[in-house]
Amino acid sequence: MQKNALAYITLIVTVGIFGLIVADRAGASFPVTLTDDIGRTVTITSPPQRIVCITPSTTEIAYALGLGNKIVGVDVYSDYPLEAVSKQRISNIYTPNPEEVAALNPDLVLMYSFWGQGDPYVDAIAGLGVNVIAIKPRSLNDIINNIRLIGRATGKIEEAETLASQLNSTINQIRNRTGNLADKPRVYIEFWYPPPWTFGPNTWGDEIIRVAGGVNVFGDALKDYVQTTDEEVISRNPEIIISLYGAQHVHFATLEEIRKRPGWTSIKAVQDGKVYLLDENLLTRPGPRIVLGLEAVARLLHPELFGESNILALNTTILRTSTQTLSVSGLVKADVTVFKAAGNGTLIVTATTDGPPPPTGLTLVGKYLKIECSTPEGLVFALKIRYSESELANLRVDEDTLKIYYWDKKTGKWLPLISLVNSDANYVEAFVPHLSSFALMGESLPSVWQSPVELWLVLVTVIVITLVTISLTYSVCKKRLKKDTAK
Repeated sequence: MQKNALAYITLIVTVGIFGLIVADRAGASFPVTLTDDIGRTVTITSPPQRIVCITPSTTEIAYALGLGNKIVGVDVYSDYPLEAVSKQRISNIYTPNPEEVAALNPDLVLMYSFWGQGDPYVDAIAGLGVNVIAIKPRSLNDIINNIRLIGRATGKIEEAETLASQLNSTINQIRNRTGNLADKPRVYIEFWYPPPWTFGPNTWGDEIIRVAGGVNVFGDALKDYVQTTDEEVISRNPEIIISLYGAQHVHFATLEEIRKRPGWTSIKAVQDGKVYLLDENLLTRPGPRIVLGLEAVARLLHPELFGESNILALNTTILRTSTQTLSVSGLVKADVTVFKAAGNGTLIVTATTDGPPPPTGLTLVGKYLKIECSTPEGLVFALKIRYSESELANLRVDEDTLKIYYWDKKTGKWLPLISLVNSDANYVEAFVPHLSSFALMGESLPSVWQSPVELWLVLVTVIVITLVTISLTYSVCKKRLKKDTAK
């Protein structure tokens, strides 16, 4: 009895000590004193439980850090990830109403400052007695540091550092590939028209062009965000134009539309057909998806380094009654047919020679495809990869074993999709449940000695051999008989 009581007391003490250790670790970063991007000092005494995000970039950062269950309000433009749409909305991001914010009873507000130091709207919300962290990044490094800042403010330090490291790794990989390039195309990124608006110096947009291996034609402008003119864009003669479009396709300047602008047909990018549409949210929101935007720009500028990219502007209005198809040619011949998407965005399909090697027993047919989307939620599409019979013959691949495989990052393995082989039209098709890297693979044909032989062929062969043997035997015997008779 005494032993049982002693064991019970020991267990309680152990659990208590463990609980104190866990509690201490959970609150190890609090209280914390931080300095935000506009020079304000903020002290947060305990992990925030009710967070309001005013601007899509802060919303996306908070969700990326796993804070979705603590977010009680977002601005009207926050539409990513999809869960954010169901949150209570703040009606204005430029001049937020403090009363709307106060009604949500937050203990932390995350917002982008459009004013900078002395922002009256930041001060008005802070005047309610609420902690406010204001961000105002200018560079890619600032965006990474904002993720760390919000991680410290919310107790998500490890998550923030992991995310920051992943983003930095991608940025550095791209920078290393483009750093020593001699040929850097002149680039113009347009996010509004008319009049033309673009990124000037000291902006993350300008830095994205430079890291991606290009030269910003407005990199020497006097302002960071430039309202320019048609004549000025024409005179700077960009070799590549990247046209950003918004959620409602308000600015949706395709190559055909740009050709209609007076004088723009003299621009080299327009003459060469190098005008590309890209979801503005990948470049105008300073959050985690900015790196996806950087990757997209790098592929458009230097397909020889990053693979050939094809871009499809998803339009949910079209998808309600029809489908949208993106055809890929070059390294891989494929069609991506989109049936459904939760929101407008950009589908980016890149054909590349780089990819994890096929598993033992499988042979790669063609090259790799990497499929990404700026708004991946609710995406339903079919992937059709084409092949030629001569290609299969050269690779000695059995056509009946062809399947489309996807790269599963969790297991680090190629896994098969349910695939349909159309041997008449020479393609393999599969419905795709997730974004990833894809490849067409098949099993090698067996050697002649390993090939199974049909029973009828065996019987015919035996009969033929028997008949030939009988015939030869009869012929030999007949000759001997003639010789014996002659004697």
